[in-house]
Amino acid sequence: MCFLGGSWAAEHLVKMDAGGVELSFMDLLMCFLGGSWAAEHLVKMDAGGVELSFMDLLYVLPGWVLGSFLFSWFVTAFAIVASTVALLRWDTIHWPWSHFRCGCHTRLQPLWEPNSKAASSLRLHELRAREEALQLKFEKLMGEGEVDENEPWEQHAERLRRLTQGGFLELDSITCSDGMLDFFAGHRVMARQRTLHCSLGIRLTVHYNLFCGTLLALGSEEQGRWLRGAHKRGVLGCFMLTEVGAGVLSGLVVETTATWTWAGEEGKGYFDLHTPTPAAVKTWISQGLAADWGVVIAQLIVEGTNHGAHVFLLDMTSHGISRESMGAKTTFNALDNAHISFDHVKVPQDALLSKLCMVQPHFEDDAWRAEYTFSGSRPPSFLVIAQRLLSGRLCISDSAIAYLEGVLEATQRYTEERMVWVDKERKMPLASLPYMEKMLGTVRACVNVHKAFLLLLQQQFADVIESGSGEVPRALATSIAAAKVEAPECAIKSIGLLRRDVGAFGLMESSPFGSANDVLLCCRFAEGDSRVLQQMLVRDLIREHSRLGPALGLGWRVMKAWLAGAIHTSEKLSYLRDQQLLKLLWTLRRYAKQHPGKSKMQTETDAWLHAGDLVYDVAKIHAQQIIHSTVERHFGRSRDTELFWNMSATDCKLCHAY
Repeated sequence: MCFLGGSWAAEHLVKMDAGGVELSFMDLLMCFLGGSWAAEHLVKMDAGGVELSFMDLLYVLPGWVLGSFLFSWFVTAFAIVASTVALLRWDTIHWPWSHFRCGCHTRLQPLWEPNSKAASSLRLHELRAREEALQLKFEKLMGEGEVDENEPWEQHAERLRRLTQGGFLELDSITCSDGMLDFFAGHRVMARQRTLHCSLGIRLTVHYNLFCGTLLALGSEEQGRWLRGAHKRGVLGCFMLTEVGAGVLSGLVVETTATWTWAGEEGKGYFDLHTPTPAAVKTWISQGLAADWGVVIAQLIVEGTNHGAHVFLLDMTSHGISRESMGAKTTFNALDNAHISFDHVKVPQDALLSKLCMVQPHFEDDAWRAEYTFSGSRPPSFLVIAQRLLSGRLCISDSAIAYLEGVLEATQRYTEERMVWVDKERKMPLASLPYMEKMLGTVRACVNVHKAFLLLLQQQFADVIESGSGEVPRALATSIAAAKVEAPECAIKSIGLLRRDVGAFGLMESSPFGSANDVLLCCRFAEGDSRVLQQMLVRDLIREHSRLGPALGLGWRVMKAWLAGAIHTSEKLSYLRDQQLLKLLWTLRRYAKQHPGKSKMQTETDAWLHAGDLVYDVAKIHAQQIIHSTVERHFGRSRDTELFWNMSATDCKLCHAY
């Protein structure tokens, strides 16, 4: 006590000892904490023959010391109980004081203020000018009149032909950075309520992005010249990738074959395009009936060697091609979706898109042989071949948010004009009621954050196209996948909330809540089903943390965030992602040990299926964390980013309902 208390403690200990006071441990502790006041009272009580109990000692202490003792006991007890519960539930410690916020986020500026970093970095004024110019051009080419999303597909296809021949978008819009921004803006125009054309928007991205974009990215100069002439003539194209057997694993499974076959003449050959099984039939091919030409993805087989999926230019009138309508849909029947199969279709040698690879016949050892060659150090990967799927995902995500923004604006106008009684004497706008005001603000924040994220990704993707490198960086592909997963889900969920709270207006034909909302379901499964992309995101995370070092680092990050109460800070999404990922790694490892399969691959697959919803928990939180952290890193904190992360945890708990 002398060591801890210094000279004053030593002095009072001497006094008490001189007075014949017998010192217990509690006496010493009280003297140390209570100072001279406590020591003097201890001497007096002991001299009077008073037996001191623990409560007597508490009475001796000053109020501030007693309060400190009680608080420290509470914190200790709470920490023991809370940490035990948190560990058992894989949860964070919810410290009581972490629920108190300074409210500083209410003083932050909105993300899209005219002079904000986002508005200046993304050149918002220029983007709006692009959209306005394209909207005027679109209205001039399409004319006035009601949009019929179920008109005959032959008639509807002519609308796209009118756009292509009228120069709504040039081919340069998919080959250079500045043009790509026009391309993305054109899709936003068709998603606006003022010029809403859902089926035509799908035709546009199929023709310009998937057909023309793939041909220009992977085709030779001669193939590019052919396309420019065909485009001026109003030729329409389609993109044939998805197969019946692949289902939602579109792109991961391709069974259609293109086999190099020698013709009768020496040194001449062709590709035999064939659908080997019913599962290999191309399905959900948009514009499949109206298309004059198409690009088809098939397994390239040369001299008995399978070189993987490659792209071929195909005349859709060729003998052996079978096209069949998929039948009536609930809506959007103006868009023709087809089953397409091939019965040993003879495809010329120059049909293989040959910018990055080709098949060359040559004479060797008294015989003609075909050799597969490629530029660079390796054959083109599927990510290169299907590069335009990424720009398609950006179009889809952007269109979903643009559509939601239009619905939000229409709902905002209605709720501001709709007066409701709040008592017998007063009316106020529906938009001013607290629950409606909060919901509109939450949806607006969601729109603003997604909009900033998508515009940033579009600029980055446009720069990749401008560079001509051919392969999109993995980080950008991951961010695009996150956008494709979350943007349609945000739109679907938000429109459901808006429709729920506007009452009978949600049933009116004049409201923005009609059958056109089903386009968001198209956004969800087109260009990569959301569930498949979620699994891709999680598998990448698993690979990153498969070794001991990264796994231990993950555990350390979770522990630090857990102790810090990260659930109540802007690091919430990172913490939740890491926490669920750690749980998933443990689940996969434990299941693999307890249920060994016939092979390592079978064991891993069974463990993955056993993990179930946990995979999608990780995927959803990871996607939202990518969106939030990217926007905040590039444009700083804002009122919208604060609202976005604050609502995301609740949103993540609902992911299984999606």
